Amino acid sequence: MKVLVIILLIGLPFMVKAQDVYPPSYTLENCIDSALMEKYNKYIDTNKIQISFNKVTGIASFYSSKFNGLKTSSGELYRHKKYTAASNLFLIHSVVRVTNMRNGKSVLVRINDRMNPNMLKKGRVIDLSGVAAKKLSMTKKGEGIARVIIEAVDKSKLNPKNN
Repeated sequence: MKVLVIILLIGLPFMVKAQDVYPPSYTLENCIDSALMEKYNKYIDTNKIQISFNKVTGIASFYSSKFNGLKTSSGELYRHKKYTAASNLFLIHSVVRVTNMRNGKSVLVRINDRMNPNMLKKGRVIDLSGVAAKKLSMTKKGEGIARVIIEAVDKSKLNPKNN
């Protein structure tokens, strides 16, 4: 038994990426916030936003660093260097995979805040932290928004670590 454990430990990578920990498929638990969907239905432009079970397609933007340290809807402080996001379509503490449709890059973030409902009229479905936006190559000059696919993966009160 001890030999088997040692072999298993040697075979593990030293650093585990969040992409390896969370499965590529959706969680079977509904992470779409149906109460908010009903409330904000009048704001949702179905020409710009597509919604299905635990999957949303639309436009992502990212927080300005001036919001660093302000309280979010979940009660925690916003941190520009944490993998978090704001969305009116997913439940608070949902972990979602955001994929930039232009370049195929993806990142895992935890929903911990809400957006202004008027953003839905513009097709905006998620507001990413600065570090998450950088991971998707959205922070270059003139590239502050991107068309994305958002897939619910899990629920957690811990932020994912994207290495």
